Amino acid sequence: MIKKDNFSDTEDAILIFKQEKVPVFQNKVYSSTEEASSASFGTVELVQSKTSGFIFNRAFDPSLMDYDENYQNEQGNSRVFQEHLYSVLEQLKNFGLSGKKIVEIGCGKGVFFRMMQKEGLDCWGYDPTYEGSDPRIIKEYFSVENNDIHADVIIMRHTLEHIPNPFSFVHEIAEANNYKGMLFVEVPTFDWILKKRAFWDIFFEHCNYFTEASLGSMFDDAITGNFFGGQYIYLWADLSKLRDEIPQQLFQEHSSLIFSDSIENYKKLISDSKPIAIWGAGAKGSTFLNLLDSAKNIVSYVIDINPAKQNKFIACTGHPIHSPEILEKEPVKNVIVMNENYLKEITTMLEAHDINVYCL
Repeated sequence: MIKKDNFSDTEDAILIFKQEKVPVFQNKVYSSTEEASSASFGTVELVQSKTSGFIFNRAFDPSLMDYDENYQNEQGNSRVFQEHLYSVLEQLKNFGLSGKKIVEIGCGKGVFFRMMQKEGLDCWGYDPTYEGSDPRIIKEYFSVENNDIHADVIIMRHTLEHIPNPFSFVHEIAEANNYKGMLFVEVPTFDWILKKRAFWDIFFEHCNYFTEASLGSMFDDAITGNFFGGQYIYLWADLSKLRDEIPQQLFQEHSSLIFSDSIENYKKLISDSKPIAIWGAGAKGSTFLNLLDSAKNIVSYVIDINPAKQNKFIACTGHPIHSPEILEKEPVKNVIVMNENYLKEITTMLEAHDINVYCL
């Protein structure tokens, strides 16, 4: 058995992927190229524990993390992602939210939070990056000191992958709620990353990489599943069934070469496709550019429909971010779409342009 604070055991871990000088915040954009070039960076040393099978960044340094209002990971400007949010809400309603007190930990800018409020749900939230004025959202990190929440349902969407020692953190949440209530977690899945050889989906911010098996292993009994084209997984579990220890998992060793061919193939693609732009200034786009065009010699610019990111710059590389209108002023021949789930939506917006569209 594995003690709860050894879920991320480094003693017997095998290296899967390493990248140095990775932006600490892939979802922060900057006001100038100078500011972008001085963005904080760290090292990704993705490893897998032989004991638990859990995958995590051994080089993660939590002291570098300082989430504030400049952190922009909101995807709700896209119709496709809005549909995903509604599907998540429907899933939660099916599990049971009516008449319940709900606490959302890591509620971001409050988009999903407001969706729940519109359903007449009793919601409370925690997030230091929140920019609004809703008194029900506390602009701070959640901790075990918040021991008076008395929640029926606790929601964590795209939060647990940012937390070192995630099993211990779930225990902190359970302790703060007297090991009562239900927990819903949504995180990216390493299974999709592995299937796609998606090196662009490995971020410094994400110190943990879950599968349905590792996510569910924290509980004696849990419901897990996937959505958003298999990129995200979820867990629904009773906090009273949280394990004290995690059983040993069947270890499936991953080669340290799993991303090598993918990296070389995309290096060649962008080099042979100039002038080229990237569509998507989120974490995927930032990671892709920092690994393949750190000197800003190949990709002309980044396109994003989020107004909060437009006329800003990508961390470290300094690639400019524009609205789609930039294609009229500075046309390119090729565009790489950073997330396949948005391909149809983006292709529709590009119909008026003579552009070749590639998708990761």
